Amino acid sequence: MGDCILLKVIGVTTYNGTSRSGRPYVLTTLELDYNDEKVRLKTFESDVKIGDYAQLSIGVRKSVYGKELAVVLDKVVPAEEIESNWK
Repeated sequence: MGDCILLKVIGVTTYNGTSRSGRPYVLTTLELDYNDEKVRLKTFESDVKIGDYAQLSIGVRKSVYGKELAVVLDKVVPAEEIESNWK
């Protein structure tokens, strides 16, 4: 596929939890600006700041109902990297 979308992070919320096996984890909810609307994406990526950019693509995941389309966070691009290339 190769197509991706780059959205600006406008909010970050973290939740610290413990798995059934006792291992700690951090679940991060990113609030992204998509055509002037706030959308949310959950991820286990922890080093995300407001102003950074999320590179997203569409992937396939397995569920009990079969294969489904899902939005995949490919990587987080720091704000400095994007802004320095656009000036």
